[in-house]
Amino acid sequence: MRGISRLRRIGARFGMERRRAEDTLSSKYERRSPHPQNGLDLIPGWTGSFPAECGLQAGEMALYSDPRVHWALDQYGPLDGTSVLELGPLEGAHSFMLEQRGAAEVLAIEANKQAFLRCLLTKEILGLARCRFLLGDFEKFLSETDRQFDIILASGVLYHMHNPVQVLDMMGRKCNALILWTHYFDPDLVPEDDPRRGPFSGGPTLFEHDGHNFTLYRRSYEQAWNANSYCGGPDDTHYWMLRPEIEALCQRNGFNDIRVHFENADGVNGPSCLFYMRKT
Repeated sequence: MRGISRLRRIGARFGMERRRAEDTLSSKYERRSPHPQNGLDLIPGWTGSFPAECGLQAGEMALYSDPRVHWALDQYGPLDGTSVLELGPLEGAHSFMLEQRGAAEVLAIEANKQAFLRCLLTKEILGLARCRFLLGDFEKFLSETDRQFDIILASGVLYHMHNPVQVLDMMGRKCNALILWTHYFDPDLVPEDDPRRGPFSGGPTLFEHDGHNFTLYRRSYEQAWNANSYCGGPDDTHYWMLRPEIEALCQRNGFNDIRVHFENADGVNGPSCLFYMRKT
């Protein structure tokens, strides 16, 4: 009897080790038939969807046909031969649009590691040939590069910055046309009793840059970075600018053709708009 019990214990131990090995190997290898969906499933938290003809399940937003980007590119005109610097491509949907519209080169810089991997999957699935994705801090890139670009596309990034004034100033010095979708702060549109004031702390912060004063408003993500789909900035503390000061800084950098569209004063997080700016 003792021999049988010992064999059972040995068998149970081997069974546990086998199941542990199977679980470990299953986490390292894909056993389904090869398919683009397998790659999408590898990284949870997708924001955007893919064109219907791809037959894939990802996020809900059709960013690959974003009307904001289409409108801004219509203002610019044909993109044939242009170089574009895209800041914060998220998942590469806007990069896809830029290539579809004829951009000769799209250099897209993403700091969020998971978002960067999603960009690479998008590049592979949609067959992007003229888009290059780099993982890193685009603020450092702007401060270190001597390159000039025809267009900078910065959608949904300025209000995530710890120092938005400096970042916006560097953008303006590196391009001839700037496409900027951003939230901004407006104390009249977001009064003290507005729930959207919750993430903001303290009063206005005065900031001096290049001989000019700016009024910034400090904000926190309130632990939103715990979600897989988090796509904010790398610092919990970030600052929002006033809309008139965004425009004034860009005008000082030579943008004398400024057009505004997609104004939304009632956004769930705060007011926003799309700027198309060009040096003529």
